[in-house]
Amino acid sequence: MLRIKSSFTLLPIAALVLLGLSCAGTSTPSSSISELTLCASLAPDYRPLDNRNEFYVDSPQVCCSVKVTSVSENTSVTVDWVYIKGQMSKESGPLILQDHTVCGTDCYAGFTLPAPAGGFIGGEYRADLFIDGRPGASAAFSILRDTSLRQPQIASFTAVPSRITAGQPVQLAWKVSNASRIDIRPVPGAVDAEGSVSATPAEDTAYTLYAMNRGGVSSSRLNVNVAPAIKEKPDLQVMELWTSGNVLAYRVKNTGNLASCPTVSRLYKNGTEVSQDYMAPLAAGEERVEAFQQYHFSPRFNYITGQGGYSEGMDAVNIRICVNSDESCAESDRSNNCLDHDFGL
Repeated sequence: MLRIKSSFTLLPIAALVLLGLSCAGTSTPSSSISELTLCASLAPDYRPLDNRNEFYVDSPQVCCSVKVTSVSENTSVTVDWVYIKGQMSKESGPLILQDHTVCGTDCYAGFTLPAPAGGFIGGEYRADLFIDGRPGASAAFSILRDTSLRQPQIASFTAVPSRITAGQPVQLAWKVSNASRIDIRPVPGAVDAEGSVSATPAEDTAYTLYAMNRGGVSSSRLNVNVAPAIKEKPDLQVMELWTSGNVLAYRVKNTGNLASCPTVSRLYKNGTEVSQDYMAPLAAGEERVEAFQQYHFSPRFNYITGQGGYSEGMDAVNIRICVNSDESCAESDRSNNCLDHDFGL
């Protein structure tokens, strides 16, 4: 027994409504081919396991095993997986997949037709075997759909966030019931009935979830928009703010990959601007503590003056600090320039 190599060429299959049609298997062996068998899987030596010629739309694969005898070394064995009739688009053409291996003397050759992401298309098919390019044998099989079964239900399929910058991750999450097989394309592939996974698409990507059982296939599609990565720009971000005596201090960091330019920070109390602070440039990755020295922050807070905890009569103050408030410095992200904090009740 010898199987040296295998290669195949896959042609696209149109994803239409699945409807099964039954068909009996046939085999017409040549003088060098015997035991041509369709099956659900293959043993390590390519002998057939779970022989059958009827499969379902949720089957993960269709396999073909053949015994080749009395051939010379490096004999080519090829299978053409052919669509006969059913629900497949006519534009797809009859040839679905071509697989090839090499045998010497006597051997078992095994071939696999993998299911598309959206499940098999119902209809009648055939596996045609060739020895050194000459027709050898054929076996017919059917892809069926059990119309008595309810199709899978997709409770949810989400992407958070749905808009990202190239290089950022997106979290895909899903929940499906009544499915024997679930597949998400382009990634991550086969998944469980419920879960989540992180993906990092490099460009706009449409993700499709396929949930299938013998009754058919349900699908859900979502889009993730990917903006090009912004290179060589600063990104000023207020990390935290606090009181230092009667002075408001804040920590700012340049999370970008280019030094910032001189900017102006602004301090807002309950939505009204009350002070400004000049901020010198920050190098890429640098962080620094700044403060609004010209503003005297003195609300009536007992816990600040040491007169006890929270109580009636205390001020309720919203403080907002915004860096690069004059927009004099072009940044990669302006959404993180401000930070709010509520003091008091």
